[in-house]
Amino acid sequence: MAKVSNISRRRNSAQAEGSSDYAAKREELVRIAARLFQEQGYQSTKLADIAREAGLDRATVYYYVGSKEELFREAVEGVLDENMAEAERLLADTSLSWRDRLHAIYIRLMVSYEENYPATFVYIQEQMHQVGAEETVWAQEIMKKTRAFDQMLIGFIREAIASGELRADIPPRLVENALFGMLNWTHRWFTPGGPMTGLEVAEAFWSIFIDGMNPSTEA
Repeated sequence: MAKVSNISRRRNSAQAEGSSDYAAKREELVRIAARLFQEQGYQSTKLADIAREAGLDRATVYYYVGSKEELFREAVEGVLDENMAEAERLLADTSLSWRDRLHAIYIRLMVSYEENYPATFVYIQEQMHQVGAEETVWAQEIMKKTRAFDQMLIGFIREAIASGELRADIPPRLVENALFGMLNWTHRWFTPGGPMTGLEVAEAFWSIFIDGMNPSTEA
């Protein structure tokens, strides 16, 4: 226990000093962890796996990070915060229709997934079930953010339906599951540099969705 505490103190000191070499190694560990989380699953990946891929022993990894969860947090939390901030910006932009707002955040999400690959795909893949099961303070906080973001997204849909911009005979939650389910499933097959960009995939999905949700097609 004393050894772990000593490593923790050294880690905190190194983070406070903020050397470029130390920061670069942390970033490398985050990238390696994100890739392994995607390939093996969050729950199945151990710190020893990450250490081996980085060419370090496990004790040295603890000098850079305190836990596997910390690596996950570094990989995904900033991206989630950025997407929530964009949703809030769109919410406040009254020059846009509700359908335009929904379209904008939809495109933003897929482009963000591509730009931050594979970290965001790990988040989608895990859906936070395994991470949330750990019941740590951070896991509970990110679950709270995830639910808040979900409420923002379904709010766009409800407002678009209420304003007559989308058909009203389909429950909003089903609409959300259909629309964002298409994006969420891309973690199974999409990789940057493929035949289609993230933007092209999102626009293709949107066209499929919006043709079916046009008020003129309402039963």
